[in-house]
Amino acid sequence: MKRQLLAVFLLLGFSLPANSAENPEPIAVDGICGKLVSSDSAVQQGATNSSKQEVQPLAHVRIRLFSPSTDCCALVTPVAEVTTGRDGSFQFKKPEPGDYWVSAAIGNKEYKVLVRFVPGKKGSTQCSACLYVFEKGQLQFRRTEAAAVN
Repeated sequence: MKRQLLAVFLLLGFSLPANSAENPEPIAVDGICGKLVSSDSAVQQGATNSSKQEVQPLAHVRIRLFSPSTDCCALVTPVAEVTTGRDGSFQFKKPEPGDYWVSAAIGNKEYKVLVRFVPGKKGSTQCSACLYVFEKGQLQFRRTEAAAVN
C-alpha cells in the first residue's frame, strides 16, 4: 500500500509543468523588441572545469504577441506577428500598452515569456539591450548593456 501511494505521489509530481508558476509575473519592458538568441554552454579550451556561454542569433523565426487572457499559442489569432532578421532582431511597431505573451516558434514548438509593455519616452527604447534567450528548453528575457551578438 505504501508503495502504491508513493507511486501516485511521484506520478503526480512528474506530471506538473516545468514552470509551476501558474500566474508568472510579467517583465516590464518599454518596447517589445530585441534579439532572439540561443545560448549554450561550451567548454573553454585549455581551461579545466570551465565553460562559457555561446550565444547565436536565431534568424527567420516567427515571433507572435498574444493577449494574456487567452490560452497562448493554441488556435488563437495573435495580436501581432513578425519574423526575426538574420541577426535575430525583431520589433513590434506601436503595440498597445499592456501585458502580452511573446511567443517564439523554435523547431516545432512554441516558447513564450510574459511581458508588460509600458511605453517610455519617445526614443528611449533600446532594443539592442533586450535579449530573448532560448536556453535549456525555455524562453527568457534578459536586459544587458552589451548585447553584441554576431
